[in-house]
Amino acid sequence: MMDDEIIQKITEQVLEKLAQGNSGTGTDKKKFISENRPREPQERVYASDSVIILLCGGDRDIPEVYHQMELIARRFTTVYVAMTKSATQILGVPEARRASQGGTIITEYSQDYLNNVLRKTNAIYVPVLSLNTASKIVALNADNLGTITIVFGLMYGKPVIVAENSIFCCGIEPENIPQPMLHQINTLINQLRTMGIKVVDIHDLSGVSPTPTVQSDTSSFTTGIGRKEVGINGKYNAAVKALVNGGASRIGAEPGLPNFDRNLAKYLDHTLLKADATDEEIKSLCEEAKRFGFASVCVNPTHVSKAAEYLQGTPVKVCTVIGFPLGATTPTVKAIETRDAIANGAEEVDMVINVGALKSGNDNLVKRDIEAVVNSAKNKAIVKVILETALLTKDQITKGCLLAKMAGADFVKTSTGFSTAGALVEDVALMRQTVGPEMGVKAAGGIRTQEVAEEMIRAGATRIGASASVSIVKGTEASADKY
Repeated sequence: MMDDEIIQKITEQVLEKLAQGNSGTGTDKKKFISENRPREPQERVYASDSVIILLCGGDRDIPEVYHQMELIARRFTTVYVAMTKSATQILGVPEARRASQGGTIITEYSQDYLNNVLRKTNAIYVPVLSLNTASKIVALNADNLGTITIVFGLMYGKPVIVAENSIFCCGIEPENIPQPMLHQINTLINQLRTMGIKVVDIHDLSGVSPTPTVQSDTSSFTTGIGRKEVGINGKYNAAVKALVNGGASRIGAEPGLPNFDRNLAKYLDHTLLKADATDEEIKSLCEEAKRFGFASVCVNPTHVSKAAEYLQGTPVKVCTVIGFPLGATTPTVKAIETRDAIANGAEEVDMVINVGALKSGNDNLVKRDIEAVVNSAKNKAIVKVILETALLTKDQITKGCLLAKMAGADFVKTSTGFSTAGALVEDVALMRQTVGPEMGVKAAGGIRTQEVAEEMIRAGATRIGASASVSIVKGTEASADKY
């Protein structure tokens, strides 16, 4: 045996010995492939800060989990690895310690952990979050190490970044999960986002900043280590990544997008709401959504059944609009329209409020109007409430947001894109301040440049809706086309 091989063998044995003393023997574990990867130099961007890497079981992408742990550990001076009982059995303590480059392993909750680790840490990364733990977090049921770490971490104002892939840890690919169950899981993921949790792809986990930032240099954008999107569509990819990593959980887009990173596709609503949209255009919209793996297509109610048929058996959602674009129909009509849309296959509905009632001070009618849609969509579809802010005063915007929150809606949205004007940054900031972190805020209408989209995100938008999405991500000026 050569000298180098002897040294390597001894080093491995010493590391294994050092890892003893905790649970997890490493038997029946997937091979820790990350140890043989080249160790690219990485600046510690938080020179004296600490991180908690939380593991809650898992049986998908385990080698990638180890790799992401290694990359995260390089960014922080002090690393803690919190492991639930399931994680110690599946992932193994020695493997976790090795992946975190000697991080401190924590397997039990204690007051010392709460006061001296969780309160003082700078970020919480979650490469593995089980479906059970995710459900408890949404219910604020902090009853074990995993749920306590996230729930109390959020309460302490800590940034929490979670790998979406790990929530699908049942050994079944998302596209093979029955649609009703998939809808419930996606609803759960959306609820995590509204709590302030960043939900990202496992392969991008280590490259996501704990604090909301917008990439200023859109010529290239690095996700993780050694992955840079350049070339013909490099600027396009960079802009979308900047919007997503800046906090947007969904971005509206028109058909005809070029190829780009598939990991970004789940953030895009593929939108076509023009009155003259043809069946062929709807079919093309859905084909693109399937090909690129977009989160949803957003179409007028008349096209919902066709879209649902084209997208059957895929994870792509169907979104539609209610009382669109004027909002001047009655609560009964909106309720019927909502039930009809859901029966035809809609999984998200964007309703326009009774703007005239709000301006007249008829709060009871506005609330009943929203409740009619919320009750019709309950447990079946996400409800977004379009305020049409261009027609409202600041006080009326605030009141509209509060009424939407009281009625149980999931999102408030600025505009239809068909009125006198669209979204303003100050309106988005006011809406976010009013609804707090419990609801989503969607900025839509008149957003035609990358700079404006970034301003909306900084103001508190968690989704961006725009028919000019292509021009936005390319950084070019777009025409004032409607949806």
